[in-house]
Amino acid sequence: MTVVSDGGSFPPLILRCRRHYVTAVAGASLVLLALATRLAADGASGRGTLAAVVYAAEALLIQFFLRFCLASLELSDSGFRLLGPLHHGEEIRWTEVRDWRRRRPALGPRFVVVAAVARRPVTVPLVYEDAHLLELALHQRQFPTW
Repeated sequence: MTVVSDGGSFPPLILRCRRHYVTAVAGASLVLLALATRLAADGASGRGTLAAVVYAAEALLIQFFLRFCLASLELSDSGFRLLGPLHHGEEIRWTEVRDWRRRRPALGPRFVVVAAVARRPVTVPLVYEDAHLLELALHQRQFPTW
């Protein structure tokens, strides 16, 4: 006999980053690191500046990788949060969400920008498996139901 407790809630839904994003960002970061190192090792006068630009681009890729590709998106009854190496796990409650919109930059994945009350806007890239559930939940202002 199975007993279901009263007042219990479902466990949170954990969305992980899609594998092709992890592979692409990690691979591009390694290629840029090798390219920048090669340019810096050449020692030609104009290549030092180019190497610095490539190192900066690589730093941005590594930041994206650590911030979003290694993180997971957790949807629960009370709200959502990103959990990963560069996230503290601060939850944004469904009731705090003031507004949200989808944004498509010129390069890279689509983003969802969420404006929460008394906080800075939160940007979540749609690189997670079943990321459409976040948009559905934001539209419904609760855990997604269908």
